[in-house]
Amino acid sequence: MKKYIILLIAFFIVSSGMAGHKRPAKKSSSRLPDLDVYDIHGKHTTLGALGKNKVTFIDNWFIPCPPCFREMGILHKLYFKYKSNPNVNFITICRTDSGIVKKFMAKDKSLATFEGWYESNSGRSDFKLPVYFIPGCNEKIYTGVALAKYTPDDKTKCADVQLVFHGYPTILIYDKKGKLIFKRTGFGLNEDPDTYMAKLNGVIKAGIVAK
Repeated sequence: MKKYIILLIAFFIVSSGMAGHKRPAKKSSSRLPDLDVYDIHGKHTTLGALGKNKVTFIDNWFIPCPPCFREMGILHKLYFKYKSNPNVNFITICRTDSGIVKKFMAKDKSLATFEGWYESNSGRSDFKLPVYFIPGCNEKIYTGVALAKYTPDDKTKCADVQLVFHGYPTILIYDKKGKLIFKRTGFGLNEDPDTYMAKLNGVIKAGIVAK
């Protein structure tokens, strides 16, 4: 019973957070923007540089997001499949503050609850995906009486605004010329991992051979 209560709380949090993440409709972005980003070590680059002449796979997520965590079992398999392929750049963009994500990846005790959600949903005890952040979009998480509170410095800097989507997780795949060839938001409880992985794999392969 306790497990189900925790899961209900988690989904309530995600639903509340998602409602706050929605923005007025913008024109759909069909090109990979040359957006400033930085990695987990603080090194800055741009999406344009990362995706130059490569199929660019971007997963957008945040902590805590059970649907994001569920999807990451598949994402790790795809990442390991393509990490050495010079035609593919596989990254994630997280809207959570980079300092918090560092603690999350290091299994800091202060984030044990969220780490437990990640492990139970993803089926993994580690996190190996490349993570990037957008300057200004650095949501903080406070644990305590209120389980989580979302406070980015500038919500307009976050990926859902910059890359034009509504909801997390969202996967975006761009071809070698920077054209958007795949976009999908969400990962349901009844999602078949093998079917979804095959679909993503097919899109990546098609992007590699496209002229």
